[in-house]
Amino acid sequence: MNNRTESQLLSGVKREDWALPEKTRFEQALIKGCELKNTNLAYPIFDQSLLQDCTFEKSDFSNARFFSATELVRCTFRNIDFRAAGLNDSVFRQCTFIKCDFRQSPFNDCVLVDCLFDTCKIIDNTFDAGKLENCSFSGKLQEVNFVAEQPNTMLRADFSACILDYVTFKNCNLEQISPPTDSRHLYVRDLAERARKALAQVTSQPESPQNNLLKRRLKNLAMQRGGIFNLKNLVEVEGQEFADQLISLLQQPG
Repeated sequence: MNNRTESQLLSGVKREDWALPEKTRFEQALIKGCELKNTNLAYPIFDQSLLQDCTFEKSDFSNARFFSATELVRCTFRNIDFRAAGLNDSVFRQCTFIKCDFRQSPFNDCVLVDCLFDTCKIIDNTFDAGKLENCSFSGKLQEVNFVAEQPNTMLRADFSACILDYVTFKNCNLEQISPPTDSRHLYVRDLAERARKALAQVTSQPESPQNNLLKRRLKNLAMQRGGIFNLKNLVEVEGQEFADQLISLLQQPG
């Protein structure tokens, strides 16, 4: 959009210990090079706007609203309160988030490209895998869902420095991710192939409640391209015996 007007209130502003008027609206605004610290944005509204090369530190974006594909490009957010912010219908490109609080802030209709999330509070949230590209996560993701509308949508994300606690992936192809290096995780790149082989093995064995449950789980895993297991979560949900048997089947030599 080329008809944005540069914001006189924020563009190029460098301030600390400041507060904006409540529910200040930025419509078709261009905000460049803004640096704010210890600032209360007071429920700002960004509509069809562009924030570019801005830095925000220890500031309050809670209950902020982003409308009409507002874009944020090369912005850095440190210790920002994003709680209950309306992030959907926004586009973040090359942005860095450090120790930000995203509780009750939905990402499910938010575009994220080349972004870094470093030790942020992301709990009980959903990301659209089809709108997330080349993003990195470090720290802990808790009860987070990565979901795509189309089966086997490629997810391009780096989880190598991340702990995934009850994190699920639906319709996601995980073959190109960087998996967690933390020892509580198991990454199986060729999950579908291994699950099919394990399923054939279990199917040839006598019927039992344990085998029937294994077959159901393996049938689902055979549809997935790549998978991450948090072994501790798996034991808590399925029990130690079942978890050991499932992982043993998936780790058998090809």
